[in-house]
Amino acid sequence: MIRRLRIPSFLLILLLGPTLFIGILLQEMTYLNWFLPAVVLGWLGLFGLWYLLFGDGTGKRRIRRLGILLAVFLASAFLASQLLRYEGSTGGSSFPRFSWVWETPPARSTIPATALPPDSATDTTADSDPAPTPPTDDTALAELPGFLGSDRDGMWKDLPFHPDWTTYPPTLLWRRPMGKGWSSFAVSGQRALTQQQVGDDEHVTCLDLLTGAELWHHRDPEVRLLLERAENSGAAMGGDGPRGTPVIFEGKVYAMGATGIVNCLDLETGRPIWSRALLREFDGGIQRWGMATSPLVLPAENAVVFAGPDSPGPTLIALDPLTGETVWIYEGGGASYSSPRLMTYGGRLQIVSVNAADVSGIDPATGTELWRHPWPGKFPKVAQPIAYGQEGLLVTASYGAGSLLLRITHSAPDGAFTVSEQWKSNRMKTKFSSPVIVGDHAYGLDEGRLACIALATGERVWKREKFGFGQHLLFADRLLVQTEAGDIVVGRVDPEKFHEEGRLAALSSMTWNTPAVAGRYLLARNDREAVCYLLPPPDPNLPTP
Repeated sequence: MIRRLRIPSFLLILLLGPTLFIGILLQEMTYLNWFLPAVVLGWLGLFGLWYLLFGDGTGKRRIRRLGILLAVFLASAFLASQLLRYEGSTGGSSFPRFSWVWETPPARSTIPATALPPDSATDTTADSDPAPTPPTDDTALAELPGFLGSDRDGMWKDLPFHPDWTTYPPTLLWRRPMGKGWSSFAVSGQRALTQQQVGDDEHVTCLDLLTGAELWHHRDPEVRLLLERAENSGAAMGGDGPRGTPVIFEGKVYAMGATGIVNCLDLETGRPIWSRALLREFDGGIQRWGMATSPLVLPAENAVVFAGPDSPGPTLIALDPLTGETVWIYEGGGASYSSPRLMTYGGRLQIVSVNAADVSGIDPATGTELWRHPWPGKFPKVAQPIAYGQEGLLVTASYGAGSLLLRITHSAPDGAFTVSEQWKSNRMKTKFSSPVIVGDHAYGLDEGRLACIALATGERVWKREKFGFGQHLLFADRLLVQTEAGDIVVGRVDPEKFHEEGRLAALSSMTWNTPAVAGRYLLARNDREAVCYLLPPPDPNLPTP
């Protein structure tokens, strides 16, 4: 009887592995890729079991042969663990990167302090002044206060440049090396601010917008994510260096590093005004992937808001922008990797924050919670909350969390907010980037492919171009995409498709950083280099939605 099962069982095992493998891939969720090695090992194990039951030779001989194969496999695995060095992720798909232990670490390693260019010697720990070049008329118009613009949603109504980059190619202004880090740029006049890792020090760096020369840098010595979270495989996978983008407000720069150190610096000189080790003060742990949010300035409330740990500890912390003293604390249930925004619902201005396990609205004056909607999920939530109409709020995430369209209403008699879920969908799974909205459709990088969903239902309209786990910005109906591979692509989006109009070979390695457009200046960077282009002037005859 058992011999009759020999061929059917072999065919069943033969088909089982590929079926499970393809089934995981069809889920369109890259975090499930971690199960693929387990599927392969389990599949091989089933073949070993089949051989024990149905293989040729005596039982002892089959056991001995399998034992030898298992010993060879274990010895090979041990040898590989001694000869290979883990270098983090190959990309947003989470596949690991390895190198030989005797090889010099690749260019993605931190820049040593001795590699700073000669014009970058202005360290704000010293008492010296840089000599910046006076702004030109063009750079005087280059303003980008912080992450994803003034509204922190990556969407602008106007198109400040011509999208036909074949006929009107952008001009390369400069290219320079950068240390590790996933920060973007903030721009004021001729100053461009970002963060990077230099050796074992975190730097807030100010560059000349026109030349790329370093005007000043502020150094936090012996501050590096993997020095504090070396045991954290998540941090190692995401790479080293600061993640958050600085914010510029009234001549000051506010920044949070990867370990939770916050700085207020003078924009002109880089001199420190105040600094706090915020997470350490509140007994909070560094988030698994490093602190990645951008500070939120509240001008009317005279406060600047920073994110706390995912747990335990306060979700948001508001500080006095001049002194750094605590103004209020929002406990909540733990912070996420999404930066809080100021938004208006029910006629009331409020902070909308995507948190570790929920979405909430907070009074900017007191930190009092106005409403909260549960959005559970073990994995990180990174995308910005996006307004849809007067009452809609779109939130998206990867790792199986999917997308929610919430409706936020306000009742006049008691002043209470009501939050209802309009739909939940897995058709827009943004991982590092945020969706954008044109009309009644949302566009975003769904597990690395550009996709369009209908906001009425959450259903997918199309999913096509594979840009990887990059970033994008929206200008009118033109999408500027920073691909994960390094190219920058621009094109028009509509419910039919993405119409590519221009492409730049801007960077040449894995890029998770959000590009920055200030006036006609396009800044892009990753954990190796930074680049700046002057984009062609806009065409007033181009139609806009």
